[in-house]
Amino acid sequence: MTLWSTLIAIAVGLTLGLIIMKLRGKDHSNVYVLTLKDFVTNMRKGQLVDIRKKQDFEIDHIKGARNFTKAKLTHKKVNLRKDLSVYVYCANGRSSHRAAKKLSDNGFKDIYVLQKGFANYTENK
Repeated sequence: MTLWSTLIAIAVGLTLGLIIMKLRGKDHSNVYVLTLKDFVTNMRKGQLVDIRKKQDFEIDHIKGARNFTKAKLTHKKVNLRKDLSVYVYCANGRSSHRAAKKLSDNGFKDIYVLQKGFANYTENK
């Protein structure tokens, strides 16, 4: 029992250490969640990005938005300018918030996320 307890304690310690090391040093203070009003008022000042599925984008989207998959958007060589703000939305706000953090990690300066996503936009247009 003592050997197993020791091995489990070591495994848990290593796992926690790796998690802390991964999270340490990541500053996401340049990621902002905006209300619908603030998002719509300012979205033309930067690059407007929709990360919903292509078929959903083709049915309806915010005029002027470009469609990217989450994977392509968070790739280091995404076709977006780092010197311009990015306004990003998804269906409900959760995926776009995670994508915004990845964009921040990849050197983008100001990233704005639509609170509650496209559902919020369609309910209130």
